[in-house]
Amino acid sequence: MNSAVDIDVEAVQEANVTRKVGRRLMWFLVALYFCAIMDRGNISFAALSMNRDIGLSSQMFGFGVGIMFAAYALFEVPSNLLLARIGARATLTRIAILWGLATMLMACATGPLSFYALRALLGVAEAGFLPGVMLYLSYWFPRKYRARYNATFNLAIPISYIASALISGAILMMDGVAGLAGWKWLFILEGLPPIALGIFGFFYLTDRPSEAGWLTIDEREVLEQALERDSRDGIAIKSSGLLRTLRNPVVLALGLCNTALYCGLTSPPYWLPQIVHGFRLVPTQIGILTSIPPLVGLIGMLLLSRWSDRRGSRFVHASVTFAIAGAGFLVTALSTSLAGIIIGFSIANIGIYATQAIFWTIPQSFLHRNIAPGAMGLIGMMGSIGGALMPITIGRLKDLTHSFSSGFVLVVGVLFIASIMIASVPIRWKSARSSTCSAR
Repeated sequence: MNSAVDIDVEAVQEANVTRKVGRRLMWFLVALYFCAIMDRGNISFAALSMNRDIGLSSQMFGFGVGIMFAAYALFEVPSNLLLARIGARATLTRIAILWGLATMLMACATGPLSFYALRALLGVAEAGFLPGVMLYLSYWFPRKYRARYNATFNLAIPISYIASALISGAILMMDGVAGLAGWKWLFILEGLPPIALGIFGFFYLTDRPSEAGWLTIDEREVLEQALERDSRDGIAIKSSGLLRTLRNPVVLALGLCNTALYCGLTSPPYWLPQIVHGFRLVPTQIGILTSIPPLVGLIGMLLLSRWSDRRGSRFVHASVTFAIAGAGFLVTALSTSLAGIIIGFSIANIGIYATQAIFWTIPQSFLHRNIAPGAMGLIGMMGSIGGALMPITIGRLKDLTHSFSSGFVLVVGVLFIASIMIASVPIRWKSARSSTCSAR
């Protein structure tokens, strides 16, 4: 009887401390990611006039989108290893300041080559941000709360797209102010907030619970005990050496799933404004309509992530959300009306955003702390490769077929394959774990 009461008390204490940590950290991390998504995706609105001004075809534009993710991928693993060594405070704030500066420099693009170079610079500056935050959250939140706090962090994606759709359309109307094109103002104004946040965050963030002066001694003890219990109770595979970790079949399978996820993540925001523009609407109307799918995706993500936290079947839930995303892109590919396209992208965003929240609970929870930085960096890097290749492919198919349908059909296939693959990861995990145990 007393044991049950003690367990209930511990659970309440753990929940209270977790909420306190969430209130302290999450608003700042969401604000950072909000700026990252906006600065990463604002070229979709800039393209409405920028492509003409600097001579970009759809394929060239897609290459510019992709090259950012390619540069991002090259520095994912080193950035995450650096975060594990010097801490999130120094790493994440450095990233924010540099990508803000790189965004502002995008206003200097004068042709395809300078456009590619500046987009690559943005990718280098932002490299390691997402896997770094996912690693950072694993330092602070017990396993059973991670999907909802991942979802809270990922609120930045739909909110940013909604805000970007509304704000970017208005900024484009500044065309000619001080002799600058509207798309140049877009990059200049939207590059300032992450610089300010980065400077503030250097003094605000705390690297580990043990260093949190804003928690009491008892609260730090409760949190550290919960995190330690998770590390003991998990099904993590231990590995020695970075190269051996990066060759682990489970880590590679998760990386391939993240590649597919990025193929979906990079498709709606970069192409939807141009698709809607084809229906001869003005920028403010484009902004309103393109804000609908991320808003629907936001609601769906919150519901599905809480469902996953309650049930705990991360692999099954990730498989389901990958399939939902694929179904949404299929509706989009088959639609010829504006309403059908908006509905299709709305369904796709539900699946993509929910997958992003649920998927990252898997490496957060089941990778041993000794290999997590390098492994999560690799998983993030492989995702960025998908973000690099898919926009280029869709842009090329658009130039060849004069339609986005074939490109979105390709995304459908990739997402359905990922749905099957993520469901099979537990089998690989048990096999790899058995091999590890046998090796001992």
